[in-house]
Amino acid sequence: MGKPSFPMPAPTLVASLTQHLRQIRHQLAPLDLDALARQSGFLRRTPRKIPMLDLVLALLALAVECCLSLERVAAVIGLAAGTSYSKQALHKRLTDRIERFVAQVAVALFGQLSHASDLQGWLQPFARVLLHDSTTQALPEHLATVFPGSSNQRSRRQAAVKVQLIGDLREGTVQHLSLSSFRRNDQSAAPDILEIVRPGDLILRDLGYWAPG
Repeated sequence: MGKPSFPMPAPTLVASLTQHLRQIRHQLAPLDLDALARQSGFLRRTPRKIPMLDLVLALLALAVECCLSLERVAAVIGLAAGTSYSKQALHKRLTDRIERFVAQVAVALFGQLSHASDLQGWLQPFARVLLHDSTTQALPEHLATVFPGSSNQRSRRQAAVKVQLIGDLREGTVQHLSLSSFRRNDQSAAPDILEIVRPGDLILRDLGYWAPG
């Protein structure tokens, strides 16, 4: 192996990341990631340097971090694959194809829930079990006009996107996905469920969606 083209993380961070990667590798094993990558157009030939499993492992390991750089992402991808990987090589792959690939992987992972026998036993009485939840992701400041974030008189203008997702736990399918600004809170998004709910469905969501009648 040649000299890495990125600064190596500290030993304690390497050990922590390596353990985290091992834990999620097992969950990814049932997925045909090469097939998903080809369906999305992200993979057009056999990967020569970074296998799709190692790429996805690295992205999942980085999901808990709020501040990332190309150098950091490339370093973790290289760590997962056991090789060096430059930020320049990563930059070339950042197209809409990788967005489609990551979205397909997320849906496939969600679909694994439908194969959990214990879960199916508990949910048997219901036609569908709709899980409604959201997450917020900070965005670059120049997107604040489209996705305004939280603000006060002393802070700079901020940008953040709110992702609302409704999935069926019985079938492992995504039923609804929407993007909005941070200012559309869960209570405002509560009526979204009315577009898809049917008799016999069980709805699971936290009290953030509760709105007085």
